[in-house]
Amino acid sequence: MKKWIGSAIVYLLLVVGGYTAYSFYAGEDVSQGDEGSHEEHMGEETHGEEEHGEHEEEGHDSGGHDEHGDHGGESSSEVQADVKLDGDEMTITLTDLDGNPMDELEVNHEKLMHLIVISEDLEVFKHLHPEKVSEGVFTAKADLEEGMYQAFVDIKPSELEYVNEAKPVMVGEHGGHDEDHHVHLEPETEWTKEQRDYTVTLDVNNFSVKENVVLSFDIEGAEPEDYLGALGHVVVVDEGLEEFIHVHPREGEEPVFEAHFSKPGMYKLWAEFKLDGNVYAFPYVLEITE
Repeated sequence: MKKWIGSAIVYLLLVVGGYTAYSFYAGEDVSQGDEGSHEEHMGEETHGEEEHGEHEEEGHDSGGHDEHGDHGGESSSEVQADVKLDGDEMTITLTDLDGNPMDELEVNHEKLMHLIVISEDLEVFKHLHPEKVSEGVFTAKADLEEGMYQAFVDIKPSELEYVNEAKPVMVGEHGGHDEDHHVHLEPETEWTKEQRDYTVTLDVNNFSVKENVVLSFDIEGAEPEDYLGALGHVVVVDEGLEEFIHVHPREGEEPVFEAHFSKPGMYKLWAEFKLDGNVYAFPYVLEITE
């Protein structure tokens, strides 16, 4: 009996010892396996973040661009527009990012190119239509008095993305680059403007950056005629001439426009209408709030 009990105790000790050893080594393997899985998961998360970042950059580079200029950071434009003035002739040269001439443009409101030139005191506004003279090169006559101007080359490339940014133009020896020639606009108090025998009154539905701003014009003295394929054109810039908006009227028989402002501030707009065969630009100042 004692011999049997001794054998049983020895057997029990062997079983317990073997199970303990198995648990120790198996537990070590499981811990290493969990750690390996965690590192792999972290690697997948990092890879996913990198892919997400690349996607955002690609989206920024290739994202569609409307009439607003992009001045919040590095330009994503795939087309470079160079503007030079020689005498009264303005030359616009278009190139791609490799420096090759680029003139694959779509006709936009009856023209390949609209050139908006605005003086830095926001008093002079000109809407020109340069003509192509050679590959990637366009010219237009610009009768400008001495002063500082900003030019906006408004084009619609067929394939490449384009950001419309202000191009400085100096006429004569007016001032230097370190001087601030910009003005600080005051809120508008008079919404009715007169030129010749025509009176135009602007009605604005709201002044908030959070909503689209509807601009309705009541024209007295003549009916607006077709001008570049529309009843009119509205060009808007902020007082620093950094943001540019070019909008056309809604479909219909009334000169009603809709614009979106990306930030609050003071803006000046020119509403262009063709009346009795001549084009007039009526200026207004808007204060856009939060």
